Amino acid sequence: MAIRTLEELEATLTADLKWRVQEMFVFEKMAEKAREHELSALMRAGLALVYAHWEGYVKTAGSGYLEYISRKRLKLGQLRPEVAAVALRNVITTLSQQKSSESHTDLVRTLWDRADETIAVPYETTTIRTNANLKFELFASIMHSLGCDASRHRAHEMLIDERLLGWRNEIAHGRGQLVTLTDWIVMRDVVEVILRDVRTQVSNAAAMNTFMRQQ
Repeated sequence: MAIRTLEELEATLTADLKWRVQEMFVFEKMAEKAREHELSALMRAGLALVYAHWEGYVKTAGSGYLEYISRKRLKLGQLRPEVAAVALRNVITTLSQQKSSESHTDLVRTLWDRADETIAVPYETTTIRTNANLKFELFASIMHSLGCDASRHRAHEMLIDERLLGWRNEIAHGRGQLVTLTDWIVMRDVVEVILRDVRTQVSNAAAMNTFMRQQ
């Protein structure tokens, strides 16, 4: 479904979060009923599930928000710097890698010349770059690119990086990482809190037009 209106963005954000939260809730109830010898394998799979929803929702919410902005057909100069940088990411990356003063001049000239140009902000899910390994610092960078803020969740950085990602990578590489139901619930709860905040921040940013450059 195309995301042209605030209502359509809200519906996408809500529906995508709802099924993810429900799936993790169902998994928890299954784990509570599992026999002891089944629980280890189940929890290892469950950790991968939590990570999938962590990465998946960040990508969905981010790309949905960028689509909402893109379909407004705004001029580059109307966008706040973080969002404008997403729109010009390929140009910035190409020219900034060149060391000559001429290329740097070209970069500045491009920014000046395109200020009054109607810009298409890329919004494919690949625009939200998680590298299939969404560490907290990368999450914070993604939130920054959307004009949002991850700093309120900084206290959970170690849990995200060392447990959710670290243990998930151990499991993905065939190692016998032990995950208890208590461990899983803690990680699920933290992820759910962060994702709900992502939804709130993106929704508020769209409603308040904070993607627009402040005059």
